[in-house]
Amino acid sequence: MNIDTNPTDLRRAGALLTFAGAGFLMLITALEAIYPNYSVHANTVSDLLAIGTRTSLIGEPLAFAVAASWIGGAYFLFRKSGRRKLLALNLLPGIGLLLAVVSPENVNLAIHSAGAVVAFIPGPIAAMLSYRMIRSPFKYFAVALGSLSLFGTAMEFGAYETAFFQQTLGPGGWERVILYPLLIWLVGFGSLLLAESGEVLTREPARRS
Repeated sequence: MNIDTNPTDLRRAGALLTFAGAGFLMLITALEAIYPNYSVHANTVSDLLAIGTRTSLIGEPLAFAVAASWIGGAYFLFRKSGRRKLLALNLLPGIGLLLAVVSPENVNLAIHSAGAVVAFIPGPIAAMLSYRMIRSPFKYFAVALGSLSLFGTAMEFGAYETAFFQQTLGPGGWERVILYPLLIWLVGFGSLLLAESGEVLTREPARRS
């Protein structure tokens, strides 16, 4: 899965993906400190962006910027690669996050949940597939982070009602098992793209998928 992208697009993609990962991690941490009696075990990240909370006024526009950056980063990375399926796969997590942000859980739960599904399933897959684009040892971290996120997704959608799920990490903790590995991957992968080095990325002439 090699890419053939000009240096300017690589830098743009790297900057946007790094911002998306680091920005969302910092935003979540800040909002947790503001939200009254917030519990990482019981409360999900979505609670921080629910309309009417003291955190939504700050969280909503910044989370929107994060989602837009994720979409933009994927677009610049693959727009000239001729690989439309890969472009779509890497756009989906950002689009899913955007849907979840513009439709908070206490406004339209159905759209919000659909956005979470669109983000949480393609996201880990995109992270794992980036293994084939990377020449540095970070490729092993990409697989590990994607796998951990995918495991969290399986727990979230397959074991939510079980005592094990509720009594271990809880809804908030398991959601972070999905989300945090993806954000760490975004920072690492984005940094490689910013490095714009043939030593860390593999390339080949573009072809249509």
